[in-house]
Amino acid sequence: MLSASALSFAVPSLRTSAAYAGSPSSVRFVSRTYTPFDPNEKAAYGMGAAEKFSYDPEHAYAYVATERGYISVIDYSAPVASVTSLGVSLGKGLTARDLRLCGESLYVVVGTIGKRTEPGALLAFSRVTRAAPASLAQVWEVGVGPGPDSLLPSPDCKTVAVSNQGKGQCTGGVVCQLIDPEGSVSLVDVATRSSKTVSLGNVAGSSDSALQAEGVHIPLPLNAMVYFDDFSNKKMDMVNFAEARRKYTPATMLEPEALAWAPDGSKLFAALQINSAILTVDVATATAERLTPLGLQDWGASGGTQGLDTVRDNACQLKHVPEFSTLRSPSAIEAFEIDGETYLMTASGGSDLEYGEVETAKKFKKLLVDVPGGRPEFHPNFQELTAPGGGADFSKITTAVRNFGGTSMRLSIGSTAVDYSNPQEPVWTRAVGSGSRSVSIYRASDLSLVWDSGSLLEQEGCKAFPWAHNGEQDDDYALMYGVAYSHASAGGKKDIAEKNTLSPPALDGDACHDRGDGKPGPCPLGKTVDERSWKDGPGIQQGLAVGVACGRMVAVAVTSANSLAFGFDVTDPTQPAFLFVHHLSPASKDKSPGVAFKEQTLGDIGVESVSILDKHQSPSGAAAVMFAGAWSGTISLYDLRMADGSRCTSLVGPTAQGDARGDGSLGAVGKPSPHPSPTAAPVPAPPVVAAPPTSSPGIEAPFAFGAAAVVLLVCAAYGCGTFLGLGCLPQSRAWTRMEEPVRPESLQPAK
Repeated sequence: MLSASALSFAVPSLRTSAAYAGSPSSVRFVSRTYTPFDPNEKAAYGMGAAEKFSYDPEHAYAYVATERGYISVIDYSAPVASVTSLGVSLGKGLTARDLRLCGESLYVVVGTIGKRTEPGALLAFSRVTRAAPASLAQVWEVGVGPGPDSLLPSPDCKTVAVSNQGKGQCTGGVVCQLIDPEGSVSLVDVATRSSKTVSLGNVAGSSDSALQAEGVHIPLPLNAMVYFDDFSNKKMDMVNFAEARRKYTPATMLEPEALAWAPDGSKLFAALQINSAILTVDVATATAERLTPLGLQDWGASGGTQGLDTVRDNACQLKHVPEFSTLRSPSAIEAFEIDGETYLMTASGGSDLEYGEVETAKKFKKLLVDVPGGRPEFHPNFQELTAPGGGADFSKITTAVRNFGGTSMRLSIGSTAVDYSNPQEPVWTRAVGSGSRSVSIYRASDLSLVWDSGSLLEQEGCKAFPWAHNGEQDDDYALMYGVAYSHASAGGKKDIAEKNTLSPPALDGDACHDRGDGKPGPCPLGKTVDERSWKDGPGIQQGLAVGVACGRMVAVAVTSANSLAFGFDVTDPTQPAFLFVHHLSPASKDKSPGVAFKEQTLGDIGVESVSILDKHQSPSGAAAVMFAGAWSGTISLYDLRMADGSRCTSLVGPTAQGDARGDGSLGAVGKPSPHPSPTAAPVPAPPVVAAPPTSSPGIEAPFAFGAAAVVLLVCAAYGCGTFLGLGCLPQSRAWTRMEEPVRPESLQPAK
């Protein structure tokens, strides 16, 4: 069992001389729990009931953050995981942005629902212990910057970093009056409970020109605000950026999100998705050290890829697109160490901003228009824009029209694509999309790119699951008049209505004739092929994890919209090996989310939180991966499997000196030991426990209480020690699906 001191966020580390031959080649489903979105223990699709999670391997509890400001606690001590009554509400109007367990504390960063420009707070709770389980109790609170997004404790748990996105927001009703605070990072000292703010001003400078010259993407430069305010015939009466212009600094357009620590805690890295850059922070001085632009992915024939799919034809057709690039847009970032060298792995998800009637990415057909027999023209919405070369060079525009003419392909109108030096006549310079549709690895010392997956996600995803290719399922696919619909804003209700409507009367219908139960309604995933080909394709938001498992450095990345989990062996960061692709919700092929949710066959949708667990951490006693589906409200456990189907339990045989766990790692988690762990003794496999029936015929279902009795019976027959030698909790209540028994196997090391 792990000690409390081992529950750190040490960067996963591996010495290649101790790595094992052979990598896991698949994942296999173990169990799934549908989590509540509020204290009344209701579960519903589309409620953000599992935005983020953090797992405590010592006491076998998972903490799950909901969009509605509730932290649920899941008990993994028994073969059937269960939702306990130990959760806590964060307070009216608050939402949990992120949470992490480190040492004896659970840290939760909160913001105000619907108000991303207001300061947030970091809350510390005492963790739940197995010996004396009690509801989460808050210990302290420290204020952080505006619009907090992510948190990450340092490797020694002494400092908690919080990224303050400072995302702009419209006020003032019909006419958008923009408020946009500066992005920043907060460094909270756990011992003194004090916070230092890392300003981005010194890397942003005093004007946009320096950032633009370096290649940092600015989604809405100051001169772009001037254009929309004063010169845009279409938008000038719809927006009022006067206050935002008066208070503007380049740092207001920098938005740090996901975080990663250097192994020694001296540096902190923040991914700036909207800016296509990575920020490096010197922790000792709480100073923004540098801002590194990640450049563009070229999708032409010389760009080093196999192309991408930008055609909505219900098929997988990857093609090179001349004179088209995409921002790398790092939406997730993970640090890992190989042979003493630190690397950063990022995932790319398309992202743009919307300020009332101003969007920083536009549908192509609303930007440029093909004129038969003549040269292309800018759409009346952007009639003030001009071509390069003083309006004379239409070559790139002509190519763009040939590529995307008449489509809804979304293109940026930020600084990388449009030159706003003269806000009266901005110059459209090139076609730029959002999101590189890939995962990348950088050397942390200089942030040089050492590997990129290129077209692999689209290629392998389509090969294995053509019915999910660039498809989507999100909260808009909730059923009409259900819980998600009743909680939605006016705009959200309209979006849900569109997905549930076959044909207008008052709005454009986007529904299918069969939602999966013979009734019209939101389309199943299998009926949305290519829906995101005009956006970010297989975009990954925050679903990325890297860790040591099965004696290798393993990475898992999950596409947010179509739920594909990709596995990589990154033991050699310059030449990662593709391991597997797995669909996390097979039922979604033919059933819309609400229908599958009712049947309890829905898998993980909208994954933004992933964790790789080694054999010492995993509830099953074998290396595993946990996923949390934000929209599905699920947390699922999958075992990693070798090519012969065996699980990664005890690795038998000699290990290299310094191997902390007998699996080739250097002690990122767990107590150092000079000897490999012994092979687990055989235990009888527990019976397969089917999911309890829903207790209500409605779309949404309350938690079934009978499963707790099943847990107790299983424990009585097989012993709770089947998993971790831990006792069963009678206060636990469950709604969990478990489909395969757990049996120990051994993995032999390389000879």
